[in-house]
Amino acid sequence: MGDAMNAQTLEVQTLLHVKNVVYATDLSFAAERALPFAHEIARRYGATLHVVHAIQPDVSAFVPPLEWPRMIEEGNIFRQESMTELDLRLGDVRHELIFRPGNVLKVLSEELAKTSSDLLVMSTHGRTGLRKALVGSIAEKMFRHTTCPVLTVGPRVAAEPRNTGELNRILYATDFSAESLAAAPFAISLAQEHRARLILLHCIGDSGASVEDMRQALADLVPCGTELFEEPECIVARSTATNKILSVAEEQGVDLIILGIHGTKEPQTETSLSRHPGVLRIVAEAKCPVLTVRA
Repeated sequence: MGDAMNAQTLEVQTLLHVKNVVYATDLSFAAERALPFAHEIARRYGATLHVVHAIQPDVSAFVPPLEWPRMIEEGNIFRQESMTELDLRLGDVRHELIFRPGNVLKVLSEELAKTSSDLLVMSTHGRTGLRKALVGSIAEKMFRHTTCPVLTVGPRVAAEPRNTGELNRILYATDFSAESLAAAPFAISLAQEHRARLILLHCIGDSGASVEDMRQALADLVPCGTELFEEPECIVARSTATNKILSVAEEQGVDLIILGIHGTKEPQTETSLSRHPGVLRIVAEAKCPVLTVRA
C-alpha cells in the first residue's frame, strides 16, 4: 500500500515529445503490420521515422554453392524494391531507410542510440504456440532492454487496423511496483493528448486488500488538477492479472495497452520471465498494440 500512496507524486507532462521513431523490420508480412502505426505516429508528432533493417546472409549451407550468386542477386533486388516501396509509402513524413548488414540486436541497439529515438515500433512473429514463439525473440529481448518505450504489434492485431492514429480507449494495468508505475505518466499523457478514456486496472487476486482502498489508490495515480476528457475508470479485480487485462481490453475495445516492465542491461542476455510472466502472453494475444515502458 505504501507504493500505491507514493504514486501520488508522479509527474505527468502535458504532451509526449516524440522526435525520432525507429521502425524495425525484417521486410516480412508480419513486420508489415507495425508499419501503419509507426507511420501514423511519425506523422502525428512531426517526428522523423527511421526504418531499420539488418541485412542477413542471403546464402545457406543447405543450398549448393552454384546457387549462391543467384540467391545473392535476388536478395539485392528484393531489398531495393522494398526500399523503393517504403520511400513511396512514407513520402508524407520525414524518414530515412537504414539497411545495413549485421546482427539484428546489435544493429537495432546501435541505431536506437544513434538516432536518440523516443520510441521503437516493431511487430512479433507468432504462428503456433504464440507465447513460446515470443520467448527469446527479437521483440522479447528488445522491449526488455531498450530504454525508450516500445510499441509492439502482436500477431492478433488486425492486418489493416481500423484506426492507427486515434486512441479512444487506453488500458493501463499496474501492480504498484516501481516497474509498473514507470508507465503511468505515459498512460495519462496519452489520454490527455488523444482525449481518450483512461482505464486503470489493478488485480489483487486472493489477497486481503480492500477493493475500495485499491480503487482509490488507482484514482490517486492521476495527479490532482490533471485535465482528462472524462473521469478515468478504475477497475479492481480479484482475478489473475494477465487474464483480466486481456478480457478488459477485449470487452471494452481498447486501442492500446500500456505496461511497465523490468528491463535488462544487455539485449543478448536471456531474460528471466519470473517477474513478468504474463507480459509475453499479453503481447501475443492482445488485439491491439502494447506499449511497454522499461523501468
